[in-house]
Amino acid sequence: MKLIHIYIINDGLAVVGLFEVLSMELLKAIGRFFIHPVTYTTLVVALFLGYFRVKRERYDFHTRVFDVIQELRFSSRGILYGFAISIITVGLGLMLPFGTIVLITIITILFMLTMKPRWLSAGYILGLSLLLVFVLPKMTTGILVLDELFLSIGTTNITTLAIVLAMLLFAEGLLISKQASMQTSPQLWKSKRGLPVGAHDSKRIWLVPVFLFLPGEGFSATVEWWPVFHVGGEAFTLWLVPFAIGFSQHVRTSFPDQTIRFTGRKVMLFAVIVTGLAIGSYWWAIVAVIAGFFAFIGREAISYAARATDEKDSPIFVHRKEGLIVLGIIPGTPAASTNVKVGEIILKVNGMSVSSVGDFYEALHKNRAFCKLQVVDENGESRFVQRALYEGEHHELGFLFVQEGRKWDKEKIV
Repeated sequence: MKLIHIYIINDGLAVVGLFEVLSMELLKAIGRFFIHPVTYTTLVVALFLGYFRVKRERYDFHTRVFDVIQELRFSSRGILYGFAISIITVGLGLMLPFGTIVLITIITILFMLTMKPRWLSAGYILGLSLLLVFVLPKMTTGILVLDELFLSIGTTNITTLAIVLAMLLFAEGLLISKQASMQTSPQLWKSKRGLPVGAHDSKRIWLVPVFLFLPGEGFSATVEWWPVFHVGGEAFTLWLVPFAIGFSQHVRTSFPDQTIRFTGRKVMLFAVIVTGLAIGSYWWAIVAVIAGFFAFIGREAISYAARATDEKDSPIFVHRKEGLIVLGIIPGTPAASTNVKVGEIILKVNGMSVSSVGDFYEALHKNRAFCKLQVVDENGESRFVQRALYEGEHHELGFLFVQEGRKWDKEKIV
């Protein structure tokens, strides 16, 4: 009985010791997240995107639509997606060498410097990384730092990197579908015929932190089957690696929420195919490189198809002979509480037909205490929307329209 009691005590101490090690590694992993350059570069780029958007909105409408930190708010919404991915990465024990993390970081920051969020797709960053992981270890530069970096990259399990690519690509599709279609920014363009045309622009950058293992002094595997995709008995350490995912789409020939969600669904479907290739690389490693190339080309094909479709169709946000199409609604204004949506057409205001912004505000002045709108939705169905007005509200109701006769100081041709 004493011997059994000693075993129980030793097992308990072992469990407590393991818990302390894991807790310490978790804290270190979170600490590494806060010293990673991608974390802060993503936040800075999000602020710059917001600054340039507000500047454009003021130029087009003489007021900002969303505040300057709008993109920054969205950037943090990728965190939950990162933790969802981390359940898989930790469960499988996915491990990447330090050199590969450095490579991904360099590519990410270089793409960020373009200030074009669409280049921050997982298909571009991780797809290019997979191709370089296959090529760089075969090169020698004579520069010690670079050669050591290439040597570290050469230890990458490319199946692991392909699986991370597939998961981030699927998360990208979800983020586009769920969040990129929300609160898109309206803008005005000048058509080739010199007429004003409305459009919507969605620019997003998300920070997606994922737990990954790197070789190093930390802890060792306690079961034979884990890590799944790594051979060897060395110790490893836990990192919370920030991945930046970006998106950009310009919409002028359809309703932005429908079009952008459709793009998101296409990215998710594409991610399923990449996942199949990533799993197949477990048996044939070269398939991982094919997955990287396919991810890069395929993601560009999705973006090109979206642009081509938008360019060949006729714009919908244009001046109309009857009614005013709603180009945008400023949050926090009376218009935001009327349940009128972007793309719907206001035919009458207080019983008066409107076809210009002047008509709209003239009709609004007919009744300074009440506003009754006749609205036609995207299905052609008509309804009435009414709301009480308070002193001063009728001057800035919050609807944005395409104004006929709008003049630009600079050319913006669609």
